[in-house]
Amino acid sequence: MAFLDKLGELAKTAADKANDSLEINRINSDINMQKDNIQEYQRQLGQYYWAKFVVGERLEEEAMAICDKIVAAKDQIKQLEAEIEQVKASREAQRAERAEQKRREAAREAAEKAAETAQEVEILDAADQPMGKFCGVCGAPMTEGQKFCSNCGSAAEKANEDKTDANG
Repeated sequence: MAFLDKLGELAKTAADKANDSLEINRINSDINMQKDNIQEYQRQLGQYYWAKFVVGERLEEEAMAICDKIVAAKDQIKQLEAEIEQVKASREAQRAERAEQKRREAAREAAEKAAETAQEVEILDAADQPMGKFCGVCGAPMTEGQKFCSNCGSAAEKANEDKTDANG
């Protein structure tokens, strides 16, 4: 049973890692797309400035709009990187919770085993206790105050005396 539990946990861990990897790859893809956008905006900005430079004109609002796009893309990258950290933190919290759950389960199993052991000790202690009187003639168990053996009919005192006499 423990082997199957461990195997299940390994499968779950592998699935979690695969899901994390896919999510992180998707986010990294978004980051790379934003970086590509930045490069395109910078290329556009460079072309714009070059064209202005070539004709000798001064910069205007369009250059600022391109710069604003670059700033927005960098902000998007920061948000996506924060999202990656959240995915990692969430997965780590889940791993910690599973580890805590396993620890509690192991403690519960240990407590159950200790209780079973204590119960077995009680049973063994009870078995070591004398079981009461026995007939001195046939050895059948007798209760306190019983005058005659229910097995052979011998008198309780007589039967005990006879056995004592036979042994002594």
